[in-house]
Amino acid sequence: MTKTLAYCAFLQNPKLSLPSAGVSGAPINLLAHNQLQLLWSQVEWPFDPSAIQQHAIEFHQVVQHVFAQTAVIPFRLLSLFDDQQRLADFLAQHDSAFIADLEELRDAIQMECIVFFKSPGRPDLSSGSAYLRHKADLQHVLEQSSEQLKHTLSSVSNEIRVREVKNGKRIYCRVPRGQENQFRTTAQEIPIPPTLEKRITGPWPASEFLSESVKMPEIAGKR
Repeated sequence: MTKTLAYCAFLQNPKLSLPSAGVSGAPINLLAHNQLQLLWSQVEWPFDPSAIQQHAIEFHQVVQHVFAQTAVIPFRLLSLFDDQQRLADFLAQHDSAFIADLEELRDAIQMECIVFFKSPGRPDLSSGSAYLRHKADLQHVLEQSSEQLKHTLSSVSNEIRVREVKNGKRIYCRVPRGQENQFRTTAQEIPIPPTLEKRITGPWPASEFLSESVKMPEIAGKR
């Protein structure tokens, strides 16, 4: 059995270089509707579970190839449709929302700064209240540091969103394409307490800043 695998959508541009092969070496096809273009492949289904990690890498490489040149809306990892017609129907139904987001994010990329606790060591467990105070103190340090990071990074970002992650905070920054190094320099120079660590990643497609209608599960493709 075969399925139609969607990679990413982007605005039409004849100057773009497109990858030739995708997941499992499958040929890359181009689907167009109005101003919108979408890359897809016909793949064998189901996938071999032992190859999922390699497929994920191949999927990411296709998206990154296009993203290096222009704004993209990446589909969920390994988003599958029953056939090409289902994918075409999906694109026709949602093209206006995709186009609006791509025009809004045309010159944007996403950089991320993650701040998280180092190994906490041994907290004072002599009493429940002592443990709770220790936990509250750590959380206070995290909140203060994430607010400082958010405040400073706003000087090199057009928009910022913060989400809680395990043991920390992830700060998503919408940054003008081409200003990645300035962002990294600014983020690296922000001091943080010794109980915390900081990690800077990107550039990525500006997925966190897509409209809710585009980020909804049914918009992101289906297996």
